[in-house]
Amino acid sequence: MKESIVVVGGGAIGGTVAAYLHRTEVPVCIVDTNAAHVAAIHDRGLYIRAYDEEFSVPVRADTPETFDGSLKKVFLATKALHTVAAMEWIRPRLDDDGWVVSLQNGLNESVIAEHIGTHRTIGCFVNFSSDVMEAGAIDYGGPGTFAIGELDGSVTPRVAEVAEHIRCFLEPIVTPNIWGYLWSKLAYGALLFATATTDETMADCVDHPRYREALIRCSREVVDLAAIQHIDLWPFDGWDSRVLNDRRDTDAMLDRLSGVMRKNLKVRSGVWRDLAVHHRKTEIDAQYGPVLDVAQQYHYPMPVLEALVSIIHGIERQEQARGWHNLEQMLDA
Repeated sequence: MKESIVVVGGGAIGGTVAAYLHRTEVPVCIVDTNAAHVAAIHDRGLYIRAYDEEFSVPVRADTPETFDGSLKKVFLATKALHTVAAMEWIRPRLDDDGWVVSLQNGLNESVIAEHIGTHRTIGCFVNFSSDVMEAGAIDYGGPGTFAIGELDGSVTPRVAEVAEHIRCFLEPIVTPNIWGYLWSKLAYGALLFATATTDETMADCVDHPRYREALIRCSREVVDLAAIQHIDLWPFDGWDSRVLNDRRDTDAMLDRLSGVMRKNLKVRSGVWRDLAVHHRKTEIDAQYGPVLDVAQQYHYPMPVLEALVSIIHGIERQEQARGWHNLEQMLDA
């Protein structure tokens, strides 16, 4: 396994990447805590139903308990809330010259670096749509932006190597500003979290004549906090955080995005699936806890984001129902 890419977290994002890597004969192994998922991959292969094709690959898969060997190249694709547990497993197995790249939502690069150092941490931004439909089976919705970069903005051979691997199924971006991508997605992600507090589609929430304002306010708080830190936000896939302080441009952008959302097979977010289908904790704390910590350091109030976090917590605990009233609560924040 020395020169293999080990994908820790073989779910929607990690499983999709691993499947395409395997198809192009890149040595790859999935490590996942879901024993049923691992067993299904062993028995039938990993099945991908993509937007343009269907295929199955006999990729190697292990649980953390059955994996044997050291780690050199790691793609970390767990949910953000499992990052610390994953790094506690990775750290003692990672070679001195090994590295970890985060295929996750949020600012997990900072968490990873706390465990293994910034010199062994690569930043990454992923924005394509995938869902695990059952053990061993993933729906891949199609290409989206995939950006890779060193945390200090330098361009290195290992970043070029990651980009070359990813090129097997989409065209990656090597960027000197990975933080600009990550914070921009946090602004967009706040909007998606807000839509998940209802049972409406993402597009219906974005287009609502009253509640679009709640979505904009929440995203704008993240954008303004990034500006305080002098982070240059970069656009991706129809989203441009830089226009959020101009209402006309914002409305035009959201009109275009809602049009795309209405054409997608996936009309509700993965967060909504966590809340309404799986009845499990979301990534709200792992993604936006660090954001609120930064806000506190800068004495910057984020009342709408704080309201959103509180609402999500209430739904997770099944103490609060999903519905339009949650967006009304955000407007009142």
